[in-house]
Amino acid sequence: MELLAIAAAFWVISLSGALSPGPLTALAISEGARAGFWSGPKLALGHGLIEGALVFAIAYGLGGWLQRPVVAGVVGLAGGVLLLWMGYGLIAGVRRGELSLENARTASAPGVVRLGQVTAGVLVSVGNPFWSLWWATVGASQILRVVPYGLAGLAFFYVFGHWTTDLGWLSLLSGATSSGRGLISDRVYRLALMICGLFLIAFAAYFGWSGWRFLWG
Repeated sequence: MELLAIAAAFWVISLSGALSPGPLTALAISEGARAGFWSGPKLALGHGLIEGALVFAIAYGLGGWLQRPVVAGVVGLAGGVLLLWMGYGLIAGVRRGELSLENARTASAPGVVRLGQVTAGVLVSVGNPFWSLWWATVGASQILRVVPYGLAGLAFFYVFGHWTTDLGWLSLLSGATSSGRGLISDRVYRLALMICGLFLIAFAAYFGWSGWRFLWG
């Protein structure tokens, strides 16, 4: 029962992170419009595969390494550049009229998705510095509480206590924008992408500055 209580409490914590605008949120919105509902679950699967591996690695010693200033600095700078590129691309696409529901439904896959949506879920997750640093700090404190329950307990903790929030949210986003559902208007779609782009640029500035301070501050 204690394991269930820990996982349930972590589910609430994880929900706040899943609902925050980020690169996966933006990709689920755009891919839902382009390729349909199953874009969300596929992105969540790729995200979950690499995230599950990170959780197990933190449980068995990686957490301390990720918290080293040099590592955190490099992660922050590299991730900041990627987030800036993604954010600028979204905003520029909306302003030029290239990103719309109609265009999305006939567009070819963007570069990060050309290897497949599951792979895109992996790559976008790895490129987000917030992701690894969040798990090395907030997530690590909860992971250590579950280590005594063994691999099975850790797997239950991750899947039930965290991944279900990502799966549900990304599926909801892709379903809302998928072709033929008509759940959102083109104006709302473009506004959502614009907001995501602004958040990504803000995150890029924060993580870039944090990375700089870790390395040279």
